[in-house]
Amino acid sequence: MDAKEEKIIALPEARALLEKRRKDGPLGYEQQNTLAYFEEFAALGEKDGREMAKELAGLGFLSETQIASLLNNMPRFENEVRAILAGGEKSGATPEQAKQVLKIIKEYSPKK
Repeated sequence: MDAKEEKIIALPEARALLEKRRKDGPLGYEQQNTLAYFEEFAALGEKDGREMAKELAGLGFLSETQIASLLNNMPRFENEVRAILAGGEKSGATPEQAKQVLKIIKEYSPKK
């Protein structure tokens, strides 16, 4: 199978794509395992993930890759946010930027 396009997506969107694919017919072995992983570790649903990604993009200093990493990891502390952002293609975040990001993440974090 050849890839038609390549796009960076986070776990909630990937899970939604596989759930849609499952409605069209049986999933392959790898797809079943991947969906099981997403169901276990994707903290947000597709709608909340999309909304959170939009808010994070609105900050203006995050790349698509960084936003996906934040959605996938859902950091709980400022130092975790800064660690995720330090590995991106843009420079790391300032403490104030990390606080802005964390505020948005906390709005969408599932309550335990």
